[in-house]
Amino acid sequence: MTFITLDLSRRRVLTGAATLAMGTMVLGAASAAMAGPAKSSQASVEYQTHPKAGHACNTCRDFQPPQSCKSVEGTIQASGWCDKYTHS
Repeated sequence: MTFITLDLSRRRVLTGAATLAMGTMVLGAASAAMAGPAKSSQASVEYQTHPKAGHACNTCRDFQPPQSCKSVEGTIQASGWCDKYTHS
């Protein structure tokens, strides 16, 4: 009969636990990075509900009809504008 013996020294257990914890943190950071950057608040990008210099959210590459944006939080008007405006 063959028995498998495990060498479970304190050092090996602690090293394994530390490795597992580091791997978990790395995977968590990678998944957060893949989720994309956080959206900016409307105040921080000087969002306004009317166009500026002929530019409006409905012609911005980040606008998501009917009332959303990839870059800015909250309800976004198609006729609005912010300083993240990028023509599509």
